[in-house]
Amino acid sequence: MHTSRDLRQRKRRGNSRYYLFFAFSLFACLGVIGGIFYAFRHLSIFELQSISVHGNTAVPDSLLLQKTQKYLGQNLFQISKKSIRQDLQSFSRVKDAKIKKHLLDKLSIQIIERSGMLYVKSFEGNLFPIDEDGIVLSKYGKVYKEDLPIFSSYYPDASFKAGSKLDKEDIARICKLHKRIVKEAPEYLNIISEYYMVDNTIHIIDARFGTCIIPSENDLAKQFKRYQFVQDNGNIGRRSTVDLRFENQVVVKAGEK
Repeated sequence: MHTSRDLRQRKRRGNSRYYLFFAFSLFACLGVIGGIFYAFRHLSIFELQSISVHGNTAVPDSLLLQKTQKYLGQNLFQISKKSIRQDLQSFSRVKDAKIKKHLLDKLSIQIIERSGMLYVKSFEGNLFPIDEDGIVLSKYGKVYKEDLPIFSSYYPDASFKAGSKLDKEDIARICKLHKRIVKEAPEYLNIISEYYMVDNTIHIIDARFGTCIIPSENDLAKQFKRYQFVQDNGNIGRRSTVDLRFENQVVVKAGEK
């Protein structure tokens, strides 16, 4: 006859065997997973053989592929996406890179470039593209592919280092205004050929007529429309100065007819 004490001891022994079996099974599974992961990281069939890049328009494919050449032959599972991204971001034009690994031995990279917003002309007369954050962008080739407004400055060529930010008050103000135009009056972006400053006031040159525009601090889109209305009705001479800073008014200082 079994007592209740004997039954409890048997139950405890049964539970112990269950826990031991569970622990053994868990360690076995972990061992298998670890072995598979180790094999994946060391099998030659996963050695990188092909890299493709897309999304880039300014930085040539050849430069990007040359930068990532060192990863060829490495195991796909050992390659760090972060390292590739950092290597590519050494190009001032590359803002980000999205990297995808494809079994068995391929890698694809989507390049997200910084877009030029403005050309800054140096004291020596050279043009340097900058983006919306004031970052100096690299140029590839002698042909300027981007159609951007120009801001003439007195800063020497040595001030324009690719990848560095131009921490200049006048450039920051012009970038801020350009962003406003992009947001509030984008249809007038293509008429802007140049920005310049006189007595700490920003002026815009209308590429179509050579008219100088002093932009409004408020209601930018409405003031541009008023300017366009006056321009379309033939009441503004070439190279006139048009001041849009006055509410609901277009003030014209006559220039050449």
